[in-house]
Amino acid sequence: MEPTPIVPSPVVPESQRQAQDTINRYLSDTVNAMPTGSTLDGTRYIVGDGTSFCEDNPSGDDPPVRVTDWRDVEPPEGTDFAGLIDQTGALWKSWGWQVLERDGFDKPNRFGYAPDGYVLQISARPDPTQPPSLIASSPCFPESRRDNGVRKIPVISQTP
Repeated sequence: MEPTPIVPSPVVPESQRQAQDTINRYLSDTVNAMPTGSTLDGTRYIVGDGTSFCEDNPSGDDPPVRVTDWRDVEPPEGTDFAGLIDQTGALWKSWGWQVLERDGFDKPNRFGYAPDGYVLQISARPDPTQPPSLIASSPCFPESRRDNGVRKIPVISQTP
């Protein structure tokens, strides 16, 4: 697999809320650029608070965690899914992000690496009749900044 781009201006979230708010902003900006009527539906993925350890075997008193937010892209009927994935990658590039298509994932796919360390990925599904999935993740932050009161927005819709 190709190397992950180096983050030029990493930002360690001050809290889980800040990490989720940043993810929500990136997801909102992304869905707003999709075809009219698109939504990002996370209802089938809402389990817990979305945090997970950054390491396979966490150790220490305050191991790092990250926020991950999984979504189903729900575009209007008739949308070309491969074109939507390509357009989304182009959007992220226009923001100054590094964007790659990665091996080892269903294709087409685009991974957008933000200068602040957040990552968004949109990829085709194994069943090409299904719309793409979109996953956002934050940089790692100390577990002590975790907040079980932070809830995800179930469906992110376009704003007028």
